[in-house]
Amino acid sequence: MIGALGASGIAGRVVGAAGLAAVGLLHVLWAAGSSWPARDADALADAVVGSAHVPAAGPTAGVAALALGGAAVVGGAGGERPVARLIRAGAAAALLARGLAGGVVATRVLRLPDPSARFRDLDRLVYRPLCLVLGAAVAWGSLGRIRRRKMG
Repeated sequence: MIGALGASGIAGRVVGAAGLAAVGLLHVLWAAGSSWPARDADALADAVVGSAHVPAAGPTAGVAALALGGAAVVGGAGGERPVARLIRAGAAAALLARGLAGGVVATRVLRLPDPSARFRDLDRLVYRPLCLVLGAAVAWGSLGRIRRRKMG
C-alpha cells in the first residue's frame, strides 16, 4: 500500500479516517442521549445545531452511520474499486463544501432556523476549519494512487 499511495497519501487516509471515525462516534453518543461534551442537551443543541432542540436520535444515528462508513472506506475498505474511489471523492467534496460554505448555509439547505451566535462562533473557529482539514486529508489520500499512476 505504501508503494501505491506514498507516505503522504497514507497520512491523508489516516487523518481523514480518524477524523470521520471521531465524528461518527460523537454522533453515536448523541443518538444514544448523551450531551457530552456539553453540560446538557440545551447547551449541546446550541453548540452543534444552533437551535433550542437537538435533532432526533434517528437522523443523528444516520449521520453516525455515514461518518463511520466513510471512515472505513477512506481508511482503505473497498480497496481501489470504483465505488470506493467514488465514496472517497464524495466524502472529500462534501467536507470541503461544508468547510467553504459554512454552517449557516448548511442550516439553510436543511431548512433549519437561523443558527445561534454560539453556533456561528464555533462554526467559524472549529467546524469549518475541521471540515477543511478533513476534506483536504481525504482528497490527498484519495489522490495518492492517481498521482503515482501518472508519475510512474
